[in-house]
Amino acid sequence: MNITDAAYNTVHDHPGGASALAPRMGIKSPAVLNSKVNPNTDTHHISLVEASKLMAITGDPRILQSLNAEHGKVAIDLPVIPECRDSALTELILNMGIAGGDIQAVFKEMMADGRVTLGEAMDMSKVIHTLHMVLAELDAQVHACVDEKEKA
Repeated sequence: MNITDAAYNTVHDHPGGASALAPRMGIKSPAVLNSKVNPNTDTHHISLVEASKLMAITGDPRILQSLNAEHGKVAIDLPVIPECRDSALTELILNMGIAGGDIQAVFKEMMADGRVTLGEAMDMSKVIHTLHMVLAELDAQVHACVDEKEKA
């Protein structure tokens, strides 16, 4: 699905459609919102801020998923860890996702010609090593979040 279709479907699949969403998004009328997401309309377009607000209000990530797919990327949900609201832990999870994305890109490039050279294998090893380091740090941070009562 392309981003235009994703925006259209996000609005029209939401209960109440544009009539329910337009006022919550600060758009003057449902007709304007419908025009902004209509793939056949050239005069109105949804802005990035509006797309973000639309996803936040609806809880529907299809616009983001379409953008990611178009660019060969993926998005991951951040973990909700109520016992340990540690921004360093969240940062580690993000780094793991970023490193994981690198491993996929390196693998795709490595396999493009159907053979693996020593240089390509070494490049892959570097990415794997980076992932190991991030995972080891993540393991340490998760254990640091364990409640003191459970440690005793």
